[in-house]
Amino acid sequence: MKMKEITSKFGFKQTVELLEKSVDEKGLKVVSAIDAQANLRKIGVEAGGNKILEVFHPKFAKEVFENDLRAGIVPPLRLYIYDEKDQIHVAVQNAVELFSQYNGLRDLAVRLDEILDSIVKSVK
Repeated sequence: MKMKEITSKFGFKQTVELLEKSVDEKGLKVVSAIDAQANLRKIGVEAGGNKILEVFHPKFAKEVFENDLRAGIVPPLRLYIYDEKDQIHVAVQNAVELFSQYNGLRDLAVRLDEILDSIVKSVK
């Protein structure tokens, strides 16, 4: 799967905070935040910053369901923030690719990719 990836100009915590704020400002919602760093600590493993933000919005889910109910497997979309060698990376899924096998969702997917791109630019 193709993903877009950038390097943030901020530290890990600030990158996550700015992305969460931008998600809301751009009309999406954080559905779930998975903190892999905290989960690894539970089993005694130390790791750098590592978080997944799952994002979507009910208005877009409505469009998905109206066009092809099978595509309900796709949302939420993910932003992956991780610290590697003291660089903070942000990877984002490609909505056009994820929705490509479903009927009537290309325009929505293009709009979602544009929104995700603008979210990621908030930390570039």
